[in-house]
Amino acid sequence: MTDKITKGGLLAAAAVVLAFALPALGQQGPESLLPEGFGDPAPSAPNNPARPSSSPTPSTAKTGTSSANPASAEVSGDTVADETDAADDEDDAQEMVVRYDVPPAARRSLNAIGIISETSGGFPAASFGVTSGVFLKQVVERTSGPIASRWGSIMARRLLASRTNTPQGVNGADWTAERAWLLLRMGDSVVARGLVQQVDAGNYTKRLHEVAMQTYLANGDLAGICPLTEGGVRLVNSGRWKMSRAICASLAGEQGSATGFINQGRYQGWVRGVDYLLTEKAVGAGINGRRSVKIEWDGVEGMNPWRFGLSAAVGLEPPEQLFSKSGRQINGWRAQLPMFAPAIRAKYAPGAAALGVFSNRDMVDLYAQVLDDPDAPDAMKTQAENLGNAYTASGDSGKVSAMASIWGAERTGADYLAALVMTARAAALIDPSADHVGQADGLIASMLTAGLDRSAARWSNIVSGGSLGWALVTLGAPGRVTLADYGDLDEFYGNDDSVEGHKSGLLLAGLAGLGRVESGARTDFAGDLKINIARQTAWSKAITAAADRGEQGTVALMAIAGMQAPSWASVPAHHVYYIVRSLRQVGLEAEARMIAAEAVTLG
Repeated sequence: MTDKITKGGLLAAAAVVLAFALPALGQQGPESLLPEGFGDPAPSAPNNPARPSSSPTPSTAKTGTSSANPASAEVSGDTVADETDAADDEDDAQEMVVRYDVPPAARRSLNAIGIISETSGGFPAASFGVTSGVFLKQVVERTSGPIASRWGSIMARRLLASRTNTPQGVNGADWTAERAWLLLRMGDSVVARGLVQQVDAGNYTKRLHEVAMQTYLANGDLAGICPLTEGGVRLVNSGRWKMSRAICASLAGEQGSATGFINQGRYQGWVRGVDYLLTEKAVGAGINGRRSVKIEWDGVEGMNPWRFGLSAAVGLEPPEQLFSKSGRQINGWRAQLPMFAPAIRAKYAPGAAALGVFSNRDMVDLYAQVLDDPDAPDAMKTQAENLGNAYTASGDSGKVSAMASIWGAERTGADYLAALVMTARAAALIDPSADHVGQADGLIASMLTAGLDRSAARWSNIVSGGSLGWALVTLGAPGRVTLADYGDLDEFYGNDDSVEGHKSGLLLAGLAGLGRVESGARTDFAGDLKINIARQTAWSKAITAAADRGEQGTVALMAIAGMQAPSWASVPAHHVYYIVRSLRQVGLEAEARMIAAEAVTLG
């Protein structure tokens, strides 16, 4: 295949994705849950805006991964930022007087903060209802991840980005900080940055300063830190905030000030070792910067946000071994960095897709760019060629064969899920036919990763009862479906190679939560599996109570809290039952169906 044909094929595939942009989730809305531009501009302040506190509330140190460095997967007692000088906090609070440099009408309220409105696809403003803000804040903080469900992560990202009312009992800036912090832990650095930018600088608290620095570093956006630097120095008083003054002075072309700050930082040890050298290199990259610094990674142990952000900003890719103890969220950050070449971003794109940060369209667009990247390895270009063929081969057989090559029999877990995401709209192009029944399971699973439920439902007469394809259609199809009976469930169990029939338990839980299984079959099959999908726990009572109150946001937060596990293999069946049932009860049936289908695909 010539380069011309290959590039034309994948570019045509990208065009097909745009032209064949079947609405997701029952064809009620676009597959992109965070539309470009993120919806409407922020609303004007109400007649009686909340007055900002003149002495922002310091955040307390928290233990556990919810407040640990998101670049590390290890549980630690670190706070979000460096250790602070507690002795200076009281003086700083006394000195902090909030002054606005914008007219009153342009000031933004802390009562409702978000990027997307309900009319733009976000959650309703009153999504948290009457639930205590203290309780919700604890749920967000304790949701440390990883989240087993890609669709659960997509739902949570949409909720966290939505312009919802600030719950009672929490400061709006601090609540925004916790939302952004969870977005970072879920791998979405771009939306996290957009969220912290919704708060006026005069309303920033210590906690929001801490999270904002992490957020801008995760994006490699050093300029974004600059408007917050002086407030960060006063409130957080960490070496990194102090050192950021040198970077910001350099970016502003004030090299004399930059030199003074970086020399002071070196003498006082604000940052040391490679962290200092990266700072010096970032200063040298500013206007009229004349510093040439060579970064040596030998002897450097581990990755931290400062190293990540500064190396990305100056175009460096640290050695992979430094990320060995980092969590999966790092893949989402790296895949979204615009300064990296397509071949570099494509290395991390599968991880980003599995996290729900990259959509089908994102993957197709990125791999179209890979073909024009001279540094892309041959294996990556072959994958791009197969993706082009999946969309543009002359017949269905050629398309299906190309998709099967992408899925690969050896792919498992996140790699397999990412491969399904890549081919979602290509799979929807295939006419249902017995000729392709051997690949029907993969085709249906692929379509459902993009919410193409009606396209998947067309295969209901092709798949046989008890097959994976049958299970996915029964769970994922919109509208009324034929209720699953005991025979179908028993046949599925006969083909189930998961440990102790776990996948069969997830299937039963999903069907029961959706009301798509005969009552007698539910009881008998649960007895065969020796599971109780209606088992009560404190968590199940909380999510059920939230559903009874009709609180979409509270239910969604409790749902992702119940899916904290390395994979679906570790999620209990009774969690799936309550998640699916509660989401359906509050009007999030589409999400409930996709989560249930994903559980069975990957369980």
